[in-house]
Amino acid sequence: MQRINFRFPGGKAKAFTISYDDNTTGDARLIKKMEEYGIKGTFNIIASEIPEEEDQNPKDPTYVFLSYDHAKELYSKPIIEPANHGYTHKWMQTVPATVAMEDIVKCRVTLEKMFGEIITGFAYPYGTYNDKLKEIIGMAGITYARTVCSTREFDLPTDWLELNPTCHHDDPELKKIAENFVNLKPENEPKMFYVWGHTFEFDRNDNWELVDEFFDMIGGHDDIWYATNGEICSYCNVCEKLQYSADSSIIHNPTDKKIWMEIDNILVTLEPGETYFARV
Repeated sequence: MQRINFRFPGGKAKAFTISYDDNTTGDARLIKKMEEYGIKGTFNIIASEIPEEEDQNPKDPTYVFLSYDHAKELYSKPIIEPANHGYTHKWMQTVPATVAMEDIVKCRVTLEKMFGEIITGFAYPYGTYNDKLKEIIGMAGITYARTVCSTREFDLPTDWLELNPTCHHDDPELKKIAENFVNLKPENEPKMFYVWGHTFEFDRNDNWELVDEFFDMIGGHDDIWYATNGEICSYCNVCEKLQYSADSSIIHNPTDKKIWMEIDNILVTLEPGETYFARV
């Protein structure tokens, strides 16, 4: 064999995902658009800011936290992954490790009780982090953590605790980047387009029309896997568990997940427990 590259579910070489922070009421409008266009994504929740009722007379109507019932309804949808944004949205690299750990775990516990599922995704509050904080979140059971460091590229991360997005939705090059991704035909490693933001920014910038324009460009493509942050991370981690013979002529899938691969330009699927033998 000359070339082995893993592929996303369905044999696709491209994935698209989004994430939005702070659990504000604008999320409802975005999620409705996501349902219309078949987009999936992750919403990073500040667990201490889930009131029983939404503020009816806010000082800033663009920044109102979703009520408990509304948040639970929205973030329980199949296209949505709820994730951790810190219990109190602290500047975590500036506080003692014990304080940061408590805040992260408390957010996990709160969200896991709320949604009845394991929460291992995370977005760094204020986008700031360091190596010590990465170590702390790893010990807290976090499997991926999004930064705010836009790359304008589509490479998968080498470190999922330093998950850099492609760009913010207000990036002036967003449409050009989207067009490049749609036209991209990966020959080797699979690619991921990742957009992030806050929904209150659409109100403050009066540019909700951007959502329809962008989703119309990026949605509905047969060669793109639309997934949440966690789904992409989980699948990539499963692919890392494949076992190879010394010359790569034998490949075994020891996991309980189906894996797609492209071997010398031929699409191959490995069922759970299956072993692939190359023709010699």
